[in-house]
Amino acid sequence: MTTPVASGTLYATVADLRNVAGGTDSGTGTLAQLTDEQLTLALYAASNRVSVYAGNIYDSSTALANPPGILHDLTLDLAAFWADKTYLKHKTIDPQSPIYIAYQNAMSILQDVRAGKILLDPAPAPGIGQETGIIINRIPAIFTGDDSGTRLNPATGTLEPDTPPGQWAPMSAGWGGPVYQG
Repeated sequence: MTTPVASGTLYATVADLRNVAGGTDSGTGTLAQLTDEQLTLALYAASNRVSVYAGNIYDSSTALANPPGILHDLTLDLAAFWADKTYLKHKTIDPQSPIYIAYQNAMSILQDVRAGKILLDPAPAPGIGQETGIIINRIPAIFTGDDSGTRLNPATGTLEPDTPPGQWAPMSAGWGGPVYQG
């Protein structure tokens, strides 16, 4: 077999495709038995379709041209379908085949990407980790700071234990002995 003439950017490797297709029996009786050249052609067919639907070629030439992770997965699903078509020598592909179902799912995602319903490279949600708390006090304002047994330390801005005014004063609760009445 000759070297593939196809060109473009590949979003997955032959090793990835062979690993996905291999299953648990080292690829016996699966498309993993295809040659590297045949698998490369399937990867080009898949990668080129992904680029067309995405509207960009993600070749990693700049920071903005780094491929989003989903392109790898979509490429493998499509490439497995194209490689399976080669492996089966153009026999009918069962509609219940996991490879065919994955292909349909990948194509559905790519059609939604083209329609603008799905972003390929979602960004982190804005403001995550930057939220501040809001105190909502639903208790009526019948208590004051003197009732809490705490005070605000102006130097540190933290609450400290405190004694309400008059609680330990000698005149309260009869402390301090006899009171002069004279």
